[in-house]
Amino acid sequence: MQLLTTILRQHFLAFIAIVLLNLVSAALGIAIISWINHGLLTEQSLALGLAKMLGLLILLLATTLGAQWSLTTLGHQFIWHKRSAMIWQMMHTPIASLEAKGEGELLALLGPDIRNITLAFVRLPELIQGVVLAIVAIGYLGYLSLPVLLITVLWLLVTFTLGYQMVSKVYQHIAQVRGFESDLQSSFQVVIQGRKELALNPVRAQHFYKHTYQAAAQGYKRNIIKADSYHLSAINWSNIMMLGLIAVIFLISGTQNWVSMSVATSFSLTILFLRTPLLQAIGAYPTLLAGELAFKKINEVLPQVAQPSAEQFAPLESWQQLRWENIAWQYPQSAFQVGPISMTVSRGETVFIIGANGSGKSTLSLMLTGLYPTQQGQAYCDQQPIPTTQLRSFFSVVFTKPYLFDTLFLEPDEEDTQLAAEWLCRLQLEKKITLNNHQLSTLALSAGQSKRIALLLAMAEKRDILFLDEWAAEQDPQFRRYFYRELLPWLKKLGKTLIIISHDDDYFDVADRVYEMQHGNLRLLSAEESRQAARAVISQFL
Repeated sequence: MQLLTTILRQHFLAFIAIVLLNLVSAALGIAIISWINHGLLTEQSLALGLAKMLGLLILLLATTLGAQWSLTTLGHQFIWHKRSAMIWQMMHTPIASLEAKGEGELLALLGPDIRNITLAFVRLPELIQGVVLAIVAIGYLGYLSLPVLLITVLWLLVTFTLGYQMVSKVYQHIAQVRGFESDLQSSFQVVIQGRKELALNPVRAQHFYKHTYQAAAQGYKRNIIKADSYHLSAINWSNIMMLGLIAVIFLISGTQNWVSMSVATSFSLTILFLRTPLLQAIGAYPTLLAGELAFKKINEVLPQVAQPSAEQFAPLESWQQLRWENIAWQYPQSAFQVGPISMTVSRGETVFIIGANGSGKSTLSLMLTGLYPTQQGQAYCDQQPIPTTQLRSFFSVVFTKPYLFDTLFLEPDEEDTQLAAEWLCRLQLEKKITLNNHQLSTLALSAGQSKRIALLLAMAEKRDILFLDEWAAEQDPQFRRYFYRELLPWLKKLGKTLIIISHDDDYFDVADRVYEMQHGNLRLLSAEESRQAARAVISQFL
C-alpha cells in the first residue's frame, strides 16, 4: 500500500518501535491465557494468584495503550504534515492545472480525502494489533499441538480468503464513492454560490435537485450501501467461522483424542482471545482501503512541487522595460488559442487593452503576469529572459472577480498607517471601512466598493505594475470618471505602471497606448482606431 510505504519511509524507526510494543502486548496476552489455564489454579495462595493476575493485566493494559497511543500520535503527526504539504502544493501548483481539476475535486481532497486518511490512522492500530497477535498466537498454538494448529491454520485460510474476496468488493465500491463525493462537493457549491438564482427560479432549482444533486447523492448512497454490506458480510462470516473453529477443536478432542481436553480448552481460549482483535482488524481494513485510495488521489492531483527560493520572487527594482515575445496559450480540450502575442511595456506607462467578450483579454492577463506559464515564447526584462516566478513579482492584479483578504499590509511600517488613511479617502471608503492594526473592519460591500477594496489591497502590495481587469465596470458614472481622470494620473505620479482592461472609450486619452484583443490576437491601435474599436465593442451590448 502506497500509504503504508510512505509512513515507513518517513517514520521507519518509530513504526518499528510501535510494532515491537505490539509484539510485547501480544506476548503478554498469550502469557496471561496460558497462566490462567495452567498456573492460576495451582497457586498455593488465592490472594497471591489474584495479585499476579492483576499485575499481568495492568502490564498488558499499559503496553497495549502505549502501542495504540504511539501509533495514533504518529498518525496525527503524519496527517498534519500531509495536510500542510497539500496546502503548500495547492498554492504552488499551476493555476491552469487546478482549474482543470475543478473546485469540487479540490474540496474533496481537502475534506473527505484527508478525513479518510485520518480515519485510516485511527483504525491502523487495530489492524497491526490483530496481525501481530495472530502471529504470536500461532506460535503458542504450535507449541500446544502441531496437528490441531494445522487444522486451525487451514480453517483460518479458508475463512480469510473468502473474507478477502468480500473486502475486495468493498474497495471497488469505495472507489466509486470517491468519484460521487467529488460530484457532491460540486453540488454543495452550487447550492451555496447559486442560492439566489435557485431561490428566484423554482423550476431551475427542481431541475438541479433532480438531475444534478440526486444523481450524485443516489450514486454515493448506492455504492456506500454495497461497500458496507460486503464489509458487514466479511465480519459476520469471520465471526461465525471462528466460533465454528472452536467447535471443531472440541470435536477433535472428544472423538479423535488428538489432544487433551486441557489443550483443547487452551486452543479455545486463545481463539476467543484472538476473535475480537481479528474482527477489529477486518473491520479496519476497508477504512484503510479508503485512506489508501484518498492518499493516491491526493498524490495524483497534487504532485510534489519544489519549494521556490526567495530569489525567484525577488523583483528587479531598476527595470525599465518588460517584453513578451510570441507567447501563446491554448486551453486543454479547446480549439481556442490566445497568441502568439508580442507586447512591450515600459516603466511608468499607462496601457489600455480592449476587446469583445471572449476575445481572450482575461486569459492575456494571466499570461502576462505569469499565472499561465506560456506554452511557447519568452518574457524578457531589459532584454534578459526572466522566469515565470520572478515575472509575477512585478504585478499586483485586480481580477474581474477578485478575492478580498481582510489584511491590508503584510509587513507594515510606520508610514503605512498614514498611507492607508489617504488611500481610503481617495477611494471614498473612509466612511465605510476602518482599520484596526491593518485589518479591514468589514468586507460586506457592494460590487463597486469591493473592487475598490481589491484595488486598495493591490496598492498595499507596493509592486511596480498594477493590472486592472475591467475594474471600472461596477463603478457608478461619477466614480468612473474620477477613476480615469484623477486616480489613474495620481497612481502614475506615484511611479506605477498601469495595464488596464477597459471598454470606456471616452477615457482612452489617459492611456499612452491602446491594444485590441480580437479572436486571441493582440494588435496596437492608433488613436482613431482605438475610438472606433471601443465603440464597436460597446455597441454589442446595446
